[in-house]
Amino acid sequence: MIIPSIDIEGGRAVKRVQGRRGEYVFVGDPLELASRLSKAPLVHVVDLDGAEAGRPVNVGTIEAVAKALGGRCQVGGGLRDEASIGWALGTCKYAVVGTLPFKNPALFQRIADLYRSRLVASLDYRRGVVLVDGWRSEGAPLGQAVEHLKRFGPLGGLVVTAVEVEGTGAGVALEVATSVLREVAERLYYAGGIKDCRDVENALKAGFDGVIVGYALYRGDLRECFPL
Repeated sequence: MIIPSIDIEGGRAVKRVQGRRGEYVFVGDPLELASRLSKAPLVHVVDLDGAEAGRPVNVGTIEAVAKALGGRCQVGGGLRDEASIGWALGTCKYAVVGTLPFKNPALFQRIADLYRSRLVASLDYRRGVVLVDGWRSEGAPLGQAVEHLKRFGPLGGLVVTAVEVEGTGAGVALEVATSVLREVAERLYYAGGIKDCRDVENALKAGFDGVIVGYALYRGDLRECFPL
């Protein structure tokens, strides 16, 4: 499955380079994108401002995007309490959570017990270290973080993002085997560095169920496998 990404900052759809604010390879209208992606089985929506603020920020824009998509989306960014995760699940089919499992594991366990199949953990790493707080803080080494996520029991999904190649088209940069990640979640998604359909194929061959794309999609480099 190819999963297009709509990353939202200040009400705009943007694609940052390595997550850095102010460095973009794409800026556009999120509702226009949602309309163009209305037939996609699943769209990945990220509240970039929310990830940095620790709470949902672009609420109205995300709700409008989700409505245009018929709820066929997974949304993340600043979902760090039960209320915000409840809002996300009332807006999209799945909620993507990155910081909470590492900063407040007891609360995440309670939420996982409530919404297990609809929760998607986000494992974002750079040079073998997991990033939290909107990619602004370093957490545990990657292997240790994977072991930590296993303790919550199988989740609905897991997004693995190679931050150092995010928005660069530098190719797949996988630092952990999918056979290990299968113990964390039922569905595995890869993101970061996808340049073309061959990179998509490489990620799927590595054992992922889906590939989240932004850079290559907006550049028009996926026409052969995902016409937009």
